[in-house]
Amino acid sequence: MPTLPKEIENPEAPLFPIGIVAELLNVTDQTLRVYEKCGIIKPSRRNKDRYYSANDIVWLKCIRRFLKEEGINLKGIEKLVQFVPCYEISPCPDCTGCTAHLKRCASMSRARRAATPKRKLV
Repeated sequence: MPTLPKEIENPEAPLFPIGIVAELLNVTDQTLRVYEKCGIIKPSRRNKDRYYSANDIVWLKCIRRFLKEEGINLKGIEKLVQFVPCYEISPCPDCTGCTAHLKRCASMSRARRAATPKRKLV
């Protein structure tokens, strides 16, 4: 059995161009650009081209589910993910062993720390 290239084994490796991701998710390129503009997703860049990782695709599937099934709008998703991991907003069957939330949880923790007012010790 052949082994997969190292890059494919890394779920954070940016391998997929925007056109492929749009086709996989059955959305337009422009939809993905809107998500990026809102700050919900941040694809890697090579020159001017956007590339998405496997985790980005899982996260985009969650975003689509939040929009379509849960009825949360983009602004709501943007605010929620700053403070709550995706699996707490709406757990999905793929949450078990999901690595897509790890990167986002780290950025959410930084956002929480930045939003928390600093107390002066007297």
